[in-house]
Amino acid sequence: MYDRLQAEERFRLDVLATARGDTQESERLTRTCPRFTYTMNDRAYVGRWTGTYEITLRLYIALNNVLAKLQMVEAFGELIPYSGILMHDATFDAYFEGHRSGSYHAWNHAGKKGHPPAWPGDGLEPDEDELDAAMERDMEELEEKVEKYGELLPELMDRLERELTKEAFSLWEGFCAFCEQSMGVSAEKVAAVVLEPAVGRIEDLKLRAKRLEIEAEAETVEQVRDGLAEIWQKVVERGV
Repeated sequence: MYDRLQAEERFRLDVLATARGDTQESERLTRTCPRFTYTMNDRAYVGRWTGTYEITLRLYIALNNVLAKLQMVEAFGELIPYSGILMHDATFDAYFEGHRSGSYHAWNHAGKKGHPPAWPGDGLEPDEDELDAAMERDMEELEEKVEKYGELLPELMDRLERELTKEAFSLWEGFCAFCEQSMGVSAEKVAAVVLEPAVGRIEDLKLRAKRLEIEAEAETVEQVRDGLAEIWQKVVERGV
């Protein structure tokens, strides 16, 4: 019955056979497939177009992974000011609660009645007129620590942005070098054809690299260029 299968049926059966590891069934489906002779454009021409799409899309998969991380860094960066406020409030709330509980414990343990001097009521913050020197010093130290830790996160995010930008820009520059050397056209022209929806993201990457004064890593550029050139050589040989 193999010779009676329609192309759609044969395709679906081959996918299922290959997925379950049935290489013999896959081979039978392929061997019994009808063969036709076609007239087509020059393989050397068509093959280059096919190879261009395959190589460019593969490169963009790697590039897009890094660009997606950069996008997350941007989104998280917008939350940093709010997280700083939250950290400040949470730190002082915890300090006040600890000080309030300790004051009441010591006050009651000493046999005193009513409220401790710094906590005349049931509020969550102490009476500023009754603050002792130790408490004022603690609050100043807390303020300094919160400010110090608040500077740490933006610094880490900036470092991460620079590292990711360098990685992405190096991939792109390697692709540019490959296009110029092996294909004889600019990467921008290729991207305009194959990656039209993503051209804006690539332009943003180049602007970001310029703003951060990031240069591509020479070793990565060379690896990408040479690796893609090797694949392109096979594309060219198939068309000869």
